[in-house]
Amino acid sequence: MTFQFMAHMAKRNLTKMKDILVHLDDSEVCSHRIRTAISLATKHDAHVHGIALKIKSTISAYIGEALPKGFKEAQRKAVEESARKAIEIFEVAANEAGISFDTGTIEKSAAKAPGALAFHARHSDLTILGQTDNDKEGASFNTALMEAALFESGRPIYLVPYVGKKIQPVKTAVVAWDGGAKAARSVNDSIPLLQDREEVIILVINAEDRQGAHGKDPGADIAAHLAQYGINARIERETVRDIDVDKAILNFLAESGADLLVMGAYGHSRLREKAFGGVTQNILKEMTAPVLMSN
Repeated sequence: MTFQFMAHMAKRNLTKMKDILVHLDDSEVCSHRIRTAISLATKHDAHVHGIALKIKSTISAYIGEALPKGFKEAQRKAVEESARKAIEIFEVAANEAGISFDTGTIEKSAAKAPGALAFHARHSDLTILGQTDNDKEGASFNTALMEAALFESGRPIYLVPYVGKKIQPVKTAVVAWDGGAKAARSVNDSIPLLQDREEVIILVINAEDRQGAHGKDPGADIAAHLAQYGINARIERETVRDIDVDKAILNFLAESGADLLVMGAYGHSRLREKAFGGVTQNILKEMTAPVLMSN
């Protein structure tokens, strides 16, 4: 079999995701995640594992006092009911869509639940989570889940904005490309989704600041790599000095009407640092389109 023929076949064959994990809860915005998981599963003939959390209470050990009679049991029942409701909503939608799926729960303390979610994420092609709404209760816990799934699983995460939009035909993806290893990993992880798009844009900002990470033609090498998968990406280069890089990326997303941002995650394991790097953190705060992120 010749190299030319093999390259030709690579361009024709689509890369499929087969195993998708989605975090379920009984919030209104969870419906956005469910719609996304079902949409991706339908396109890729993938199996979806829906998982809800049953957070064990450690309040009595923390305060060192006896709680009122029946308090712990009432709390346990409330947690179980929340998980049951979340799973039921997902199961109804998944059955209606006719996709392959199963469900499960994680019963851990709030401190250990993120690590348990990361374990499940490690055995999935993609983990779908919700963007953290810092104005809502539980924001710090949601961020801990996101950090664990990203930094401890070795797999990509797909973040759905809490301001949901109707699922529409996929169109434009933007790859925030800086020539680094994290960006390269995110591009590789996103290939199945990029093959779905009508348009893929390689966005290179301030390439002159990272000359060692780029070739003579910034963005051209990764575009050539994507072409081997049948993805015809165009390159956009911008030099910005009056605004931060994260603002430049968000502005470009808005102007291009993109429905997906692909980027590498900058930050540290949540065991060492409770925050992402500046650019990553700001984009996650202001994102209006889904973000696929790898570390």
